[in-house]
Amino acid sequence: MAETTFSNPTQYETTEVMIDDQDVRGLFLSISIYENIYSPLITGEIVISDTDGAGFIEENNLEFIEPISLKFKNANGDTLEFEGVLNKLKNEYVQGTRKTYCLEFSSETMRKNEATFVTNSYKETNPEEIVKEMVEKMGGELKTDVRAKQMNYLASRKRPRDIIEYVCTHALTQETEATLNEGSTKEEAKGTTGFLCWQTLDEFKFASVKDILDGKVGTEHKDFKTQLANRSLPMEDKMKSIVQYQFNQIGDFQTKLRSGAFKSKNVSMDLDTGIYKEYEYDNITNMTEKQKEAMDKITEGAAENYTRVFFKPISNQKFTNDCPIALPLTGDQSRGYLQQNSGGQNTFNDQVGVFTFYPQFKFRAGDILDCKISQVKNEKNAQGGYDKKHSGKYVMKSVAHTFMADGKAYTKVVTIRSTTQQNEESAAKS
Repeated sequence: MAETTFSNPTQYETTEVMIDDQDVRGLFLSISIYENIYSPLITGEIVISDTDGAGFIEENNLEFIEPISLKFKNANGDTLEFEGVLNKLKNEYVQGTRKTYCLEFSSETMRKNEATFVTNSYKETNPEEIVKEMVEKMGGELKTDVRAKQMNYLASRKRPRDIIEYVCTHALTQETEATLNEGSTKEEAKGTTGFLCWQTLDEFKFASVKDILDGKVGTEHKDFKTQLANRSLPMEDKMKSIVQYQFNQIGDFQTKLRSGAFKSKNVSMDLDTGIYKEYEYDNITNMTEKQKEAMDKITEGAAENYTRVFFKPISNQKFTNDCPIALPLTGDQSRGYLQQNSGGQNTFNDQVGVFTFYPQFKFRAGDILDCKISQVKNEKNAQGGYDKKHSGKYVMKSVAHTFMADGKAYTKVVTIRSTTQQNEESAAKS
């Protein structure tokens, strides 16, 4: 940790706040920067207080499309830097001779996306190679260790971001399978798939849902805990405090049943051969013992135990001009991604929590948070200690850094856990 003169962990140093090469450090009231694993770009807001009629906005003739650059330093000595562009004026409030402007900004990559159209044909290409090429077309850099199955795709004047979205929902992980037996209409779909591509302050990332939950993508941040404010603590220990936490959702088993997260059937008609197939999907690996019991109970006595039916005709031959019959899951891969993607995505965020920290500039969306939540000592719990239900590892779904004009800053993190990560012990196994 770098030496610091700050006396309070909420304090930060504003190194640079520039709009259109003009210093606005004395004008801003608040600044927020957002990362999200479901978002292809970094977004944010800056609130400026200005005079009516002859202020910064009017003098510089801002059209709210100008470049913006931000640099901050926290009490740990960590720095946060961002360069992007203004996107629009979200709100304007007038009170007397003062005006307050709320300006939206974002990274510049999405501007390049709007003016880029791809007409390439990708035949038996690794999905990660397609995504890397699209990110580069947007002016970004991609970091990924994904090794997915090859796929075919024809980009008919699609924007890079549209192609990335297609790959995320249609690419197959190496564990994805779909049987194909002769003389039988009953088949089996296995595994889970689904990918995410997002931008952080450092780079773009592309990873499978499974690898994100397993903590193979981001950095793990340890030893954060709820603790009483103590002026005698070293600054490094103060910065490890959890200021506030809440959980907006845990469970929602009903939605998972309707989405086909655990058990589903795909009615698949092969348009090339006319053969009818029914693919049964059982996502038992992402179910707890209680969920298995509940599933067995609601399907007891039913002819078939699934909670959603998909229908998708396939044409596997359309991606090849050769005479031999195309191998399964090479052209049309819907039997490998349709049910498996639903199973992966809908068991991904079973728990949703919101944590507030003192400014943490090393946090990135996709990172792992390992924390300890204190438990109140009372008559029924004489030992106190930590809450095992909520302590342990979480995936950072989104990260928001907020800076206030009074010199205080916070980092708010939305965390998620999967269906099998129900407490500290089970989260550590995943």
